[in-house]
Amino acid sequence: MSSVQEQQQEQNGALNRTLAPSARTVLERHATELLHHTVEDTFPLAPEVMTVGSRQYTCPERFAQEKQQIFSRVPLVLAASCELPKPGDFKTLEVAGIPVLLVRNRDGAVHALLNACTHRGAAVASGCGSAARFTCPYHGWTFAQDGGLVGIASSADFGAVDKAALAMKRFPVAERAGLIWVILDPEGPHDPADMLGGIDELIAGFDLAGWTRIVSRTMNGPNWKLAFDAHLEFYHIPVLHRDTFGPERSNRAFYFSHGPHQRVIAPCGRPGDAARDDLYTLGRLPTADEPLDPLLVGEWILFPGVSINTFYLNDQRGVLLSIVLPGPDVGTSTTTQTFLAETPPDEATRAAMEELCAFLAHVVGDEDLPTSALQQKSMATGLLGEVRFGRNEGGLQHFHRWLDDLLKADDSEIPALLAEPCPQR
Repeated sequence: MSSVQEQQQEQNGALNRTLAPSARTVLERHATELLHHTVEDTFPLAPEVMTVGSRQYTCPERFAQEKQQIFSRVPLVLAASCELPKPGDFKTLEVAGIPVLLVRNRDGAVHALLNACTHRGAAVASGCGSAARFTCPYHGWTFAQDGGLVGIASSADFGAVDKAALAMKRFPVAERAGLIWVILDPEGPHDPADMLGGIDELIAGFDLAGWTRIVSRTMNGPNWKLAFDAHLEFYHIPVLHRDTFGPERSNRAFYFSHGPHQRVIAPCGRPGDAARDDLYTLGRLPTADEPLDPLLVGEWILFPGVSINTFYLNDQRGVLLSIVLPGPDVGTSTTTQTFLAETPPDEATRAAMEELCAFLAHVVGDEDLPTSALQQKSMATGLLGEVRFGRNEGGLQHFHRWLDDLLKADDSEIPALLAEPCPQR
């Protein structure tokens, strides 16, 4: 066996060891079902068409509920771990009007902080970068990487204060499967890691923690659900994206749910040469000493607004991590696309990845989001009372049922709802 083959076998073995046996069992069950439908030429549909009121996308009161009942209680993926690879690395973002600072401390742990000085509320950081400490640009108060207050400018003149009580607000945070999960409630009693229901174990096969960030782009859009709905079905692809993805692409999708999360999988591989994750070309389950890629096929949807898509360029694997977040009001959102490479790419592959990311930004920014903005405008008239999710749009049905269930749930019910995988709702 050549040294290259030995290295590949060692890499495959290491990759398989990151996947719990129970998670592999779930992934193999999904793959077996996909292959069965392919052989039998069958396609499952939802039991019926689902109707929802269009005001779910335009109502300020509904949006206020979503901020309180969803985005302050559910673990949110706010970044990939590899976006903060070194101690001191930080990233700022805003979620439904809440300014957040993510920072990795000198011990390697990630902190999620309210990006606000406890003196008078000014942001202590902007953009992304690296910092040993954060100094407020307004009056010079200084905070440690964990948010602790360590210095007050002209402290003798300011007066006596309890520094320990004036630390930056900290949000519950966990790193799992190479992603940073945050609950945006400083008083939240739950560890995000305890509320993932095993979805982190299913996507652990990507081993994202050691990947490399290539490029990120953020685009503004309409209501966050309209911006995210397009990730939850392929029905629109050969129509809306006929000039980008092509009219020959299938408009069908298989859906596999795991609690509020799910996978959306096309009934055939992408046009062109078969990629390493093309389960249909493989035609069987991968063995224990083969790469996991075919078991990870499809678009992974992490509730409430994240998708993971896999691409191969020059035989190197990359993923597009898309994070859709609500803006400060009902009619605004942001979509951030971050392209990650499994291994540090050479110059040619990096350029190809950047070109692909620009293309995907065009697809979303110039096709999906403008269409969603027109939907928002139509629904805001109040003349379109309801919208429909077809039997072939099971991902949308699953997502919106979970939204409704979580909006109605008491605080005490949330951990149990999220902690265990649930069947299709």
